[in-house]
Amino acid sequence: MKRFLCICLLFAMCFSSNAMALTVPVPQVGDVIEFGHYEQDNVLDNGKEPIEWIVLEVQDDKAWLMSKYCLEVVIFYPQRVKMYWGISDLRTWMNGDFIQEAFSAEEQALIQTTTVKNDNPHGIRGAGADTLDQVYLLSKSEVLHFMPELEDRIAYPTEYAKAQGCTLGDALGSCRWWTRTPGARPMDICGMRVDGRITEYGMQDVDWPGNTMRPVMWIKVGE
Repeated sequence: MKRFLCICLLFAMCFSSNAMALTVPVPQVGDVIEFGHYEQDNVLDNGKEPIEWIVLEVQDDKAWLMSKYCLEVVIFYPQRVKMYWGISDLRTWMNGDFIQEAFSAEEQALIQTTTVKNDNPHGIRGAGADTLDQVYLLSKSEVLHFMPELEDRIAYPTEYAKAQGCTLGDALGSCRWWTRTPGARPMDICGMRVDGRITEYGMQDVDWPGNTMRPVMWIKVGE
């Protein structure tokens, strides 16, 4: 990644609405910014920690963010059945409870609703309809586009995610993380191995308990 820039969020009073309007300065691609809070150090009595996000794209007044760390151990769906992102429990949780837990009302107002394109590289079955999401997962093709090198796809869990039982690599301490793209079998979803390789089966069953979530989202930036 190009560089680390921890951008402090700027607050401005909006008296006309009797609310506090939140402004995020316009970042550059490759920057790392803080936005939202989530439990990460696994010390529960000191509050939630700021979430760090890598800036993948900037378009006019929007920035596309991917979490720097894998934040939570999650299953895609609780039963080993044919599954797509659009009908998964993971999508429901990310766009519901996770948003409420991780972002203030002012922060939620900056998160954009995005038309998420869902496709299947295998071509033998669909990937479900496109979805409207605020928070979602990268697709396999997006991973390859933004992280073409194997080492770029290696990701690390927070201490909290480790405590939840994520699968860890012995050598690096890295973890596995989901994409939203269907895998080789109807009950599989593509994901990253601990060494950065993309896998479409094997520990990728939708109900596999040790994989993690690395969310992406578009937010409004600037004035």
